[in-house]
Amino acid sequence: MEKKDSKQEIDRLLAEAKDLQKRSELHSKTSKASDIYSHTSDSIKELGENLSFFRRTVVDIKEGCAGIFENVLRPLWSIIGPPFNLAARIYRKIWRRFAYYTDKKSGNRVLSRRRSGVVAAITLFFIVMVSPTGIGHSIRFFTVEPIIDAALMATSMRTEIFYLNHSEEIDPDENIHSVRGCKSEGICTERDAAYFRVRPRLSHDIWKLIKYDNPIYVPDHVVAPIAPGVNKCTVTYYGYRMTSSWIARLLRSLQFYPTMLECTCNYIGGHEQPLPNTEK
Repeated sequence: MEKKDSKQEIDRLLAEAKDLQKRSELHSKTSKASDIYSHTSDSIKELGENLSFFRRTVVDIKEGCAGIFENVLRPLWSIIGPPFNLAARIYRKIWRRFAYYTDKKSGNRVLSRRRSGVVAAITLFFIVMVSPTGIGHSIRFFTVEPIIDAALMATSMRTEIFYLNHSEEIDPDENIHSVRGCKSEGICTERDAAYFRVRPRLSHDIWKLIKYDNPIYVPDHVVAPIAPGVNKCTVTYYGYRMTSSWIARLLRSLQFYPTMLECTCNYIGGHEQPLPNTEK
């Protein structure tokens, strides 16, 4: 009888242990599922927040671009738009006038390959000419610059006396020199200050050929008579030397200076105070 009771007790304990094991396994599975659900829920929530932030960022960028367009591009286009549209209309008229021809049989305007090719080549030539490239500089040296220089030399060339005190090579690659001094001797003010540029130009070679039978214009030789100190010089130049203060500053800010062709100097000596340097 005692053995039977012991066996029943053992079976009961085994059954409770199995039940406890099943409950533990079920709790473990439930905990894992809960963790997976919680992690998935957090990931979905983070994804939603990121998508919402991206949408707000896109809207903010759109508003920013609209602000730039309204406050910057629209006012800027109101300034450069009319000249651009005018140039485009003129070019369209030129293209239609020269790139097309009237067919004798039909009377219609027909595109000519030869004419359109010539117009396109001239357009490309003009674009390269105005570009800041070595080829563009070479084209301007032989075409545009001599025409502009010739017009200025014909209307503004003169010979005057200046008291020059400084010459400097400001662009060794292009062999461009700066010369400055004063129109009067002694005290020099901004109204009396004189600034010149000495640079190689085809028009300068032609001018020297006509005057001296020598077609070689060398800027280093032109500024050679200007010794350190004060020099009384007879200067031949072209361009306009403005004496009004604000006009002079405006022209200097645009790097627009009279151009010196030649000078003959008589060295006077040093000076008590340096002449003002207002070029910068």
